[in-house]
Amino acid sequence: MASFFKKALGVFVEIDETPTENTTTNNNQQIVTGNFKNPANSNIPLASLNQQDIDKFEKHFDKLFEQSNMPGPDYYEFCKVQETLEAHIADEKARFAAAFASLSVQGLTKQRLIEAAAYYKEVILADKMKFEKAIDQKSHTDLETKKSSVTDLEKKIVDNSELIKKLTKEISDAQVKIAAMKTEISDEEKRLATNKNGYNLACEAMLNKISNDILKIQSNL
Repeated sequence: MASFFKKALGVFVEIDETPTENTTTNNNQQIVTGNFKNPANSNIPLASLNQQDIDKFEKHFDKLFEQSNMPGPDYYEFCKVQETLEAHIADEKARFAAAFASLSVQGLTKQRLIEAAAYYKEVILADKMKFEKAIDQKSHTDLETKKSSVTDLEKKIVDNSELIKKLTKEISDAQVKIAAMKTEISDEEKRLATNKNGYNLACEAMLNKISNDILKIQSNL
């Protein structure tokens, strides 16, 4: 039901089938550009779809309709016949009539067709609820975990930034203190060397005086 999906999508999105310079397309490939339209009384939020999105959801709804298909001809077969006739019957009203006529011989009635269409609406609504539930669960598990991790990392960055500032100040203060202490050490070493030299001179002078006094005592007394 590929074309059925794209026809349904066409109500809400503008599809540009003109290939761009940087895009290589097959004969049946469509390039989707632009944003969702916002029809009157529509609650669908504005969004955008690319070709990958189109292919993904097309396969999803094809599978959903096939799995939910009821026995005998119904709305699903009616849509498929319409798709087949589209290349031959351009007028939609005539195509509807032709599709219905071809299936009515198999027992399809107008009431059956309407009821089947309503059934597939319920199928889609149930699938929508299931999809939204899965999205909510994904949001409250993976996304919340990741958001929490982001918060923790942001806090760690702030804490580490403050720690870096503190350590940088401590390093700066230590460098200043080291420079001052090195100056004090150099001055103290000079002072001690001066005192040592002065003491040695004074000590030698005192020793010489005493030695001379001993000689004088021995010779004069």
